[in-house]
Amino acid sequence: NTANELVVVELIFTGVFNDLSVEQCVALLSCMTYDERNKDDDDPTKGMKGYLANPFLKLQEVARTVAKAEIACKIELDEDEFVDKFNPGMMEAVFAWCKGAKFVEVQKLTGSFEGTTIRTLRRLEELNRQIVGAAKSIGNHELQAKFEKGSDLLKRDIVFCSSLYL
Repeated sequence: NTANELVVVELIFTGVFNDLSVEQCVALLSCMTYDERNKDDDDPTKGMKGYLANPFLKLQEVARTVAKAEIACKIELDEDEFVDKFNPGMMEAVFAWCKGAKFVEVQKLTGSFEGTTIRTLRRLEELNRQIVGAAKSIGNHELQAKFEKGSDLLKRDIVFCSSLYL
């Protein structure tokens, strides 16, 4: 339940992750673990840097393809609503986190509460581990290594402390 499995599988098999850096891959996956609603109905890529906007647009294409396939299989689904549930609101913050930014700096890049950011990062690390397992199962060692590195970049600092009390 970390993410939409069909979309993740389609991203893997269409090679979307192949040309992306580790940080871009992890940031792209944050669209699946960040479940806050968009505050405005404008273009979600507005103001987003190109190195994050382009992967997000690919994600939207893949999500639309999956939605059409589900509709063709007589699964009741609103295509636009399905595509819109992938929220890029945490992409820039996750990218910065993976580049080594401090939590306080990352938090300034989000419009959310600290707990939401921590929950998103923890769910994202879980999704990363699941993709590592999937990549290993299909024999894609390059993808496996990429997401293992992604997990290493995510798992640090206060976000992954088991307790704030010493």
